[in-house]
Amino acid sequence: MTTQALSLPQANLEMVLWQVDADSMSSSDLYVWLNDLGLPHEVTIRLHELATYTKKSGNKVLAVGKIILLKIIEFVKAHPNLATGIAIGVAVGLLVRSVPVIGPVLAPLAAVLGITVGAIAGHRLDQGYRQVDGIVGVAQDIIELAKLFFQLLIDVFNAVFINVITA
Repeated sequence: MTTQALSLPQANLEMVLWQVDADSMSSSDLYVWLNDLGLPHEVTIRLHELATYTKKSGNKVLAVGKIILLKIIEFVKAHPNLATGIAIGVAVGLLVRSVPVIGPVLAPLAAVLGITVGAIAGHRLDQGYRQVDGIVGVAQDIIELAKLFFQLLIDVFNAVFINVITA
């Protein structure tokens, strides 16, 4: 997969489209929607706080937090098995932590391995793969995931926020 860097006009267009999506959902609608997803109340509150983060770029105020939150939720909806695999990996890390004496020592390693293996297995399921291709296939999946999710966000934010005014 080859990616091209976005030009400033392309990045501005992407940001405007994302801003329109963010503006189409009011803060209260977003809060209700997060609650309806079945998330714990504490998580809903934290995500709602993230959604209220804004940044000024030129003469526009962009709802950066809401854009990021909507993109993350969009990504999770597009890759449900990946999200499940990561959740299972986190659970493995938490379970290992509860083992007396050696649990706290092994928990970080178990969490890293569990999340990595869970994410890769989930991604393979999302892509329709049924068998493991070896370490090269695993590495390719990790690279593909990172590129898919972060490259567009990085390009757009870098291009749009070149002249950001910080207070």
